[in-house]
Order: sequence, then C-alpha cells, then structure tokens
Amino acid sequence: MNAFVVAFAGHSGAGKSTLIKELSLLMGDVNVLRIDDYDSSSYPPAVQWRADGADPNQFQTPQFLSDILALKNGKSIFHPDTNQEISPARFLFIEEPFGRGREAIGHLIDFSIYIDTPLEIALARKLLRMGDLISQGNSDITVEEHLHWYLRVGRSFYIAVERNARKSCDLIIDGTLSTDEMAGITHKAINSTLEN
Repeated sequence: MNAFVVAFAGHSGAGKSTLIKELSLLMGDVNVLRIDDYDSSSYPPAVQWRADGADPNQFQTPQFLSDILALKNGKSIFHPDTNQEISPARFLFIEEPFGRGREAIGHLIDFSIYIDTPLEIALARKLLRMGDLISQGNSDITVEEHLHWYLRVGRSFYIAVERNARKSCDLIIDGTLSTDEMAGITHKAINSTLEN
C-alpha cells in the first residue's frame, strides 16, 4: 500500500513543525520529511527568483524528491541528517513550501495544506526561535541581519511563495488557532478525503 502524502506549506514561523508533531500523534504511523534537512538542494537567489517571475520549479531538491518517491512506494530510505533508516509508514508528512506548486513533486502529494499565519506573527516566532539559537551559540546569523534581509527581500519572497502554495491546496487553515484546533481540523479533513 502506498503512503498517503500530506504537504504542509506556510511562512517560516507559520507553525508547520508544531502542527506536524501534533497531527502525527493523532494519525499514527507517520514519517516526516523536511525540505530544510536536505543540504543537496539548490535554490535560486531570492531577488533574482522574484525578478524572473517566481517560478517554483527553479527550486531543485533531487534527494528530497527521491526520498518522497521511495517512501510513497513502500521503500525504506536513510534520513539525510541523521542517517537513520526510515521504513515506510501509512502517512508521509512533508514540509514543502510550494505545496503542489513544483511539477516534480506536485503529482506525489495526496493532500496539501497551507497554514495561513499573518506575516508579523510568523516573523515574531522566527525571531524568538533565532534568539534561542543565538543564546545557545547555534546561529550563524544575528536577529539584526535577519531583519535587514526580511525588509530587503524576505517579506516579498514569502508573499511570492505563498501565492504559489495557495493555488492548489486542499485546505487553508488559520495559523492563529491553537495547535490542538489546527490539528483537529486537519485530522478531520484528511480522514474525510480518505473516506471518499
């Protein structure tokens, strides 16, 4: 039996990881892949990407794609970060910023979710997370540097990504809801899809 692939999209700080963790507990038998764990990926410079028309297909993630395909088809993989073997499960949750927007991955996704979190809330969460990393000595960038990037290109970059992700998603969920509420709504929507 093929894995049911659920994609989670949203701004950095939208709450994707938190929702995935909570929803995994509700669904059971879940594997999780995060695009950020793949160092082999190739991304275009944000400014040039927007100037060229913001085509999501310019984001190349061959190993991420290969691992999704393998797990969807019932084959084991090795996690790109931990190198631990991951056996197939009934569900595969992926953090994919464009949802179904990228041609290479879009056809593999059975259910796509966009977490609609206001930009200022997502930014505040991101800065709090960065503050924790900085205090632990685990950040290569300062809060000030991130804010300069955000004002120069980050905000418009996130908006362009959002436009792509929203186009073909199955569920847009309010990112200001509690994690329990978001997980409950998402759980119900996925189960309804599975029953049809």
